[in-house]
Amino acid sequence: MSTYKPRRKTFFIFFIVIPVISALLLGEIYVRLFKEYMTPEILKTKSLQYSPSIFSRFIFPEKKQRTETAGRIASYAINSKGYRGKEFSIKKNKGTIRIIFYGGSATFDIYETEGKDWPHRIEQMLKEKGILNVEVINAGIPGLTSVDCVGRIFADGWSLEPDYLIMCEAWNDICYFPNTTTMQKFCGPYNENDDPRISYQSSLDKILCEASQLYVRLRGRYYDWKYDIGLEGASNQNESNREINELGLRQYRLSLEMFVDLARNIHSIPILITQPRLFRKNNMDEEKLRIAYKYVKLNHADIVKAFELTDVIIKDISKSKLVHMIDPSKEMSGNSEYFYDHVHTTDKGSYQLAKIISEDLYGLIKKINNK
Repeated sequence: MSTYKPRRKTFFIFFIVIPVISALLLGEIYVRLFKEYMTPEILKTKSLQYSPSIFSRFIFPEKKQRTETAGRIASYAINSKGYRGKEFSIKKNKGTIRIIFYGGSATFDIYETEGKDWPHRIEQMLKEKGILNVEVINAGIPGLTSVDCVGRIFADGWSLEPDYLIMCEAWNDICYFPNTTTMQKFCGPYNENDDPRISYQSSLDKILCEASQLYVRLRGRYYDWKYDIGLEGASNQNESNREINELGLRQYRLSLEMFVDLARNIHSIPILITQPRLFRKNNMDEEKLRIAYKYVKLNHADIVKAFELTDVIIKDISKSKLVHMIDPSKEMSGNSEYFYDHVHTTDKGSYQLAKIISEDLYGLIKKINNK
């Protein structure tokens, strides 16, 4: 027995401890040689940054940002006013036709690089048609619902003196359709500490992140796995499928009605747009693999139904309140060439969406200006 324990200790050191330490050292060397140096603090500066807001859950802070996200497919520029795109003056230049688009990540157009997002493509298309005095502001922010958009207009958008206010948002609202309580009960203000990928979790965590790049990479993968984090945040995968709740539909209708009334109160022309999406009743299996069901607690058939109901609400409000409506969903929805995933457009889809909306807007602007 006296010789057994030293042999077991030697075996443990040579065949377990040393190989593990060697693997960790090689992993650390590899990451430092072939990967970009990264810490949660650096990742924060390279990602879109948000700030809490009193009338919406979050906004872009009023500072310039230039980031690369979406798997580095696209680069974004946020101006000093907290909007995507080039700088603009708060006070509109005389004779300018200012159009502001509101919505979530699909309006922000996360897969398109700067200048090619579909709202700014619309500006270019309108100018090519001869409306040279048009100015488009992309007010889309990933994750925002129609409620948040109304809050942003009330708190800030009105000061930009828009001639046209346009809302294109459904998916982020649908994500909350299964809830049995109002949004106030479950939508809190933004807190960057809620995202462990861009915030240190303790003093020890900070020390390890600054000391080991391998730890940083393993840490990031662990949090992505634990919370199933994607472009739209953490998933709802632990929630069982539910049904569409009437409260969600009523909230969506109320938000759009308030959007219309608010736009008119600030002497702007409101326009509602149905949201194009990959969803259709008979999506192929390959298409379903691109759909992020994890963000909503509904099955495929119910999500299709939810989108159809949002279209109905938009059309009802358009009719009852005499609001101009554009319906790109009718032409685009279900066409896999137009979508990377459930609602985010490919380059072809972004172009097609801009084309449909710009042609409609061109006719509307010419009609109003000729009165």
